[in-house]
Amino acid sequence: MSRTHLILYLLSILSVSYARAQTVVQIGQPRFDITISPGDSLSIFEDLTTRLTISEIRKQKGLPREFTGTEEAAGVYWIRFRAVNRTAFDLVAVLEFDRTSLIDLWQFGPKGERFHAKSGGGRPLSQMHPGDDHNHIGLTLPVGEQQEFYMRFTNETDYLPDFSVRFVDTAGWHQEKESRHTRDFLMFGALLVMMIYAIALLIIHRHLPYFWLALHSLGLMMYSFTARDYLVNWFFPENPVIGVATPWAMLGVSALLMLVMNFLETGKHFRKWHRILVVLVGLSVTQMITSVIMIAGYGRFVLSTLISLFFLLLTVLLLVAMVLVIWKHLNRTQRVFGYGILFFISAVVFAVISWFLIDELGRTTATAVSAIAPLGQILIFAIALGIQMRQHEVDKNIALDELNATLKGQNKKIEQEVIDRTTEINQQKLQLENRNERIETLFREVHHRVKNNLQLISSLLNMQQEWSSTEDPAKAIEDSRSRVVAMSMIHQFLYRTDDIATIDFKEYAEELVNKLDAIQVQRVPYKLQLKFESNRTFDIDTSISLGLILNELVTNSYKHALLSQRKLELTIGLEAIGEGIFNLQYKDNGEAIKEPFAEVIKKGFGLRMASRLAKQLQGKMEYRYDNGNLFTISFADEEARIALSE
Repeated sequence: MSRTHLILYLLSILSVSYARAQTVVQIGQPRFDITISPGDSLSIFEDLTTRLTISEIRKQKGLPREFTGTEEAAGVYWIRFRAVNRTAFDLVAVLEFDRTSLIDLWQFGPKGERFHAKSGGGRPLSQMHPGDDHNHIGLTLPVGEQQEFYMRFTNETDYLPDFSVRFVDTAGWHQEKESRHTRDFLMFGALLVMMIYAIALLIIHRHLPYFWLALHSLGLMMYSFTARDYLVNWFFPENPVIGVATPWAMLGVSALLMLVMNFLETGKHFRKWHRILVVLVGLSVTQMITSVIMIAGYGRFVLSTLISLFFLLLTVLLLVAMVLVIWKHLNRTQRVFGYGILFFISAVVFAVISWFLIDELGRTTATAVSAIAPLGQILIFAIALGIQMRQHEVDKNIALDELNATLKGQNKKIEQEVIDRTTEINQQKLQLENRNERIETLFREVHHRVKNNLQLISSLLNMQQEWSSTEDPAKAIEDSRSRVVAMSMIHQFLYRTDDIATIDFKEYAEELVNKLDAIQVQRVPYKLQLKFESNRTFDIDTSISLGLILNELVTNSYKHALLSQRKLELTIGLEAIGEGIFNLQYKDNGEAIKEPFAEVIKKGFGLRMASRLAKQLQGKMEYRYDNGNLFTISFADEEARIALSE
């Protein structure tokens, strides 16, 4: 036997027990509040044909003794009870009943039918009497006359209605209704304020958890608003199916799960629980859509509610497990949020247990708890978010202070770098000015030296002309040409380097020998070896003089090697023998000079010129034979010459 069939069978036992001796409800006070249940002046009959009329029901002496039921709760049920007004006045009463799909009420007095009204959760408001709604009907009880009431329940859902009715005097009922409305709207207003507050904070702080808090508040508010029929009565009076509360509950749950994920940052810190919460969000959204389809399309209200309750309990269990597991990893702000989750869970569990396991008082308590709990829960969430934002502000201020300190340090560093760079630029500027001044001086010096060199060339040519009157003119011209080459190479070296004041003498000596070999009419093979302690640089005057000396020595060596038809081997060395004093050594592999060196100097123009140039350099030229002709030219550089002259 199914659960629904068992309930109907138990109700049939109660109705049969009182079928023979049905009592009449006596109303003796103007203020009354009477609940009539099965077995207490109330008979129930299930119309399995679904086609019986009120006339057919009244023709029977009483409702059938046996109460039969089907496997499904959906169907047509008849209820009958009697009441009499024992007061001195006609009474205006309200008949209140559990909300079901369709209800028809007939009131009969001694003279026949007095009143017929329609109500129920599935009725459009236009089919009801003014002032009635989906769970109450207003009527009049005349003095002293026994009234007989018949109610036809057409239950289109799989939810078995509560077969009981409540008689309440109108004044008391309206007073209770106003009180209930006041409580409801205080709760709605509080939830609305919380939602607006969350939206305002979202706009101000652009913090996503405030969005989910606002959506959670909306879901809870609309769930309560819909469950209490305000949505249908106010906005959709002709379409009661709109008043489905379950989807709003699922919306609130979905927003709560998103709020938990955002606030606790589960995706960053608790990845396993984050995946579980994502699945729950997907299920809650699916259940929200499914609830609308099941109720609006198929009228499966109870099945939809049971599925939603199952999902809600699953969500509650998983949230409890998550909070307990991760509690030790939460900071102070997150634990305040955790208290809000636990408060929500406690309220849900209490409301469900009270609704299913406790009496009518328990259901009233559960309703009160379900109305108050969302406010407390959302308030805790708001406090947690406020603490979090405050902590963010503190962290931001600390970060800003650190940033300001860093910026101050950077500014000081930049200022110092600017000062250092400015100083460096000024120094570079001064160096450039000095360099420009030096370059300008050097250019003037170069022009002066070019003029001097031209004059020197002119003097050399005149001397050569006077000296070579008895010599071969071609040979004289060739000698002069080599001297000009030695001098011109000095200027080539100056133009190839940034330093136009000094010459790298080692490089100059090597290139001079190669150049002199290249300009010879008849050439001989030669080998050059350079022995320099280090690369030495000399001023232009010193370099020109040394270059002319080397030119004469190399030319003589080349001439004698050509005459003897042998390979020429040359060695040029330079060593420092004092501060600014040097020895330039030149050696070839020729035969020794037969005559005294002093006589040779007197006879030859080139060696005489070389000797004079050595004296101009504050030195001298010496000769000796050491497995080859060895010439030693001692000289002083420019600074040493100036010092010696002073």
